[in-house]
Amino acid sequence: MNADRRDIGPLETGPDRSAPSAPAGPPVVPATAADLADVQRLVAAAGLTTDGLEACVLGGTAVICREDDGRLLGVAATERYGPAAFLRSVAVRAPARGNGLGRSLVEQALADARAAGAREAWLLTETAEPFFAGLGWTRAERAEAPPAVAASVEFVSACPTTAVAMRLGL
Repeated sequence: MNADRRDIGPLETGPDRSAPSAPAGPPVVPATAADLADVQRLVAAAGLTTDGLEACVLGGTAVICREDDGRLLGVAATERYGPAAFLRSVAVRAPARGNGLGRSLVEQALADARAAGAREAWLLTETAEPFFAGLGWTRAERAEAPPAVAASVEFVSACPTTAVAMRLGL
């Protein structure tokens, strides 16, 4: 984990899941290969692992939001494991927090996973449990994760065993 979190800081906490999505502002769109370096910098600055992130961006399972001037505001990605998705790399630049962008990024990433056949989603977090709980995620035991999710780099080595596992039905 990257110790320098000055640029990103902790993720925003969000309203409950029943509230309507926010979004006036720049659109959430699929990330492309041209976005990769910016996405990796933002995720690393947030203290999150970039292991496996390139595959998400190049494989079409990452979404981003850019300011009109091209500056990357936020990202969220999923790894897909058949009926399960692993939500990862959710990061929002500090000045863009508090307006629902994190929520919009997560909702779009999960909608894409659902459209691809995922029926549940998993994540690991060290700092953002309240944010995800506000979106309807619940704590879960790591041992309950589907085998393919449990074999992901995040579960195996990138995230500490103290990270909270959470899940959400899609």
